[in-house]
Amino acid sequence: MILTLLTFGDRLENHYQASFAILTYLQSDLISKVCVVTDRPCYYKYFGDRVDVIEIDQNKMNEWRGNHDFFWRIKMKAIETAAHHNAGQDILYVDSDTFYVRDMEKIVLGLSQGNSFMHENEGKLVEMTSKTPRKMWQSLSGKTFSGVTINKETEMWNAGVIALSRKDAQHVISLAIDICDEICATDCPRRLVEQFAFSVALKDSTLLVAAENQIGHYWGNKPHWNEKIGDFFMLSILSGSSLEDDLKRIQHVDLDTSPTVYKEKSIKGKVKNFLDKIFPPKEVQYFKGRTQ
Repeated sequence: MILTLLTFGDRLENHYQASFAILTYLQSDLISKVCVVTDRPCYYKYFGDRVDVIEIDQNKMNEWRGNHDFFWRIKMKAIETAAHHNAGQDILYVDSDTFYVRDMEKIVLGLSQGNSFMHENEGKLVEMTSKTPRKMWQSLSGKTFSGVTINKETEMWNAGVIALSRKDAQHVISLAIDICDEICATDCPRRLVEQFAFSVALKDSTLLVAAENQIGHYWGNKPHWNEKIGDFFMLSILSGSSLEDDLKRIQHVDLDTSPTVYKEKSIKGKVKNFLDKIFPPKEVQYFKGRTQ
């Protein structure tokens, strides 16, 4: 199975999250190769020949945004590109803010049986209560996109994980992109269209299964995980450890007890902002010789 990630841009956290993720997935010998689609190939030299880089640039990403200039279409085209480069292989795409815990063989077995995987089922679109899904349902209900009709059984799945069998990968990715493009031509809000298009395409073409018991996704608690990851790599730098050293050390990192979602009540943030305004710092100093 080919592990696939997409990273781009100047924000270092995207790249060290991806590097940490790769270390966790390499704990499974069922990952035959890692493929990173990125505009920063130098950040992945650490992995040597364990990672195959597909280099992209801003022009390519602009092209991938498509006729409707949809940002997250870049992710869909990156997965399609990785699948083309690894034709005849099962594909496991993961977001950078994910980590592997256990039982990769369940995903591999499922793919061999014609299943596909996404991270978790977030529910039927018609029953979702947050603002964007409600507007999506109002816009898309009863309409057909690339032969698939949106109805009361249509589900939204989290796209932090997308696993496709070698038999289905090319067709399903192409279908998801077509659905995405057709939805972008409507008045549907776009924020979740990429993951919804994958949800619809995979559900229509395969038996779609959750990977939430094998893979974690800390989309809702990135500050905590960024600190955890920063500490891990800082120790690597200070101790001069190698990739093989880090692969051994990550086996002892506690991954499944840190929250993946941690949301504070909004009033707490408002109170903090208010207190910061009325009680500014008592003292602020800078380097005495700095250029003014």
